[in-house]
Order: sequence, then C-alpha cells, then structure tokens
Amino acid sequence: MTTAGSHPDLTALRRRQRAGAVNRRIGWVLLPVMIAATAVHYLRDGSSTVAAVLVVLVVGLNTCHLALSVYVFGLVRPRRTLKVFHIYFGYALGVVIWASQTNLDNEPLHTYLTILMFAGIAIHLVLAARYATRRRVAQHAADRYFSG
Repeated sequence: MTTAGSHPDLTALRRRQRAGAVNRRIGWVLLPVMIAATAVHYLRDGSSTVAAVLVVLVVGLNTCHLALSVYVFGLVRPRRTLKVFHIYFGYALGVVIWASQTNLDNEPLHTYLTILMFAGIAIHLVLAARYATRRRVAQHAADRYFSG
C-alpha cells in the first residue's frame, strides 16, 4: 500500500507541475532571446555569427518550450474553453516560431512570419498572465487554508 505522499498519481502530478514551472521560465528566457535575434537580423548584418547563435538559441529554446508543453498538457480533447484554446494556440505558435526563424533568407516570407510570430506572442503572453494570476490566487488561498 502506498501513502498519500508517494502515490504514483501524485508523484506524476508533482513532476508535471515542476515541468510546468521550468517551462514557464524557459518561455521567459525565450522572449528576450527572440527579440534580440530579430533585432540583430534586421538592424545588423543578418549573416553574422551573433545572429546565427541567437537563431540556434531561439530554435532550441522553442523546441524545449514546446516539448515541455506537450509533456505537461498533452493533446487535450478539443473544447470551447480559453484554457484549451491557449494550449493549442501555444502549439501553433511554436510552429510559427520555427518557420520564422528557419526562413531568414526567404523574404518577404520571413517578415510576414515574424509579424505573425510577435502578434501571436502578444496574445500568448496576455493569456499566460491571466493564468499566472489565477495560479497565484489559488496558491494564496491554499496557503491560508493549510496554515490554519
């Protein structure tokens, strides 16, 4: 018999929660790297070593962010909820980021994809802020409940 603290379902839940926290940090690192990669591409010579390193970082961080998202959320059943929309919107945004960052020499496609990417990021950040607020409120409520 397993105890409540070591039940396999609880262990898996805690592992996904930790992966979700790591994933949010990766997303916050990805954002400035992506802005820097875009700025270097458009403001300086896009074929520099710095630009190449930034693009590799963006693609790598985006891949990790997307993979962890799939691990945490999976392929949820489509429903008409904002949460499900946010999950699938994030998956689609990951593909747009890949397409944008791997078509640097393919103008005007790269410019269109970059505009679409940053518009998508703005929407993704608004939704992420909403869920961060909800997590904080729930955590404070749980702290008050368990502290007595």
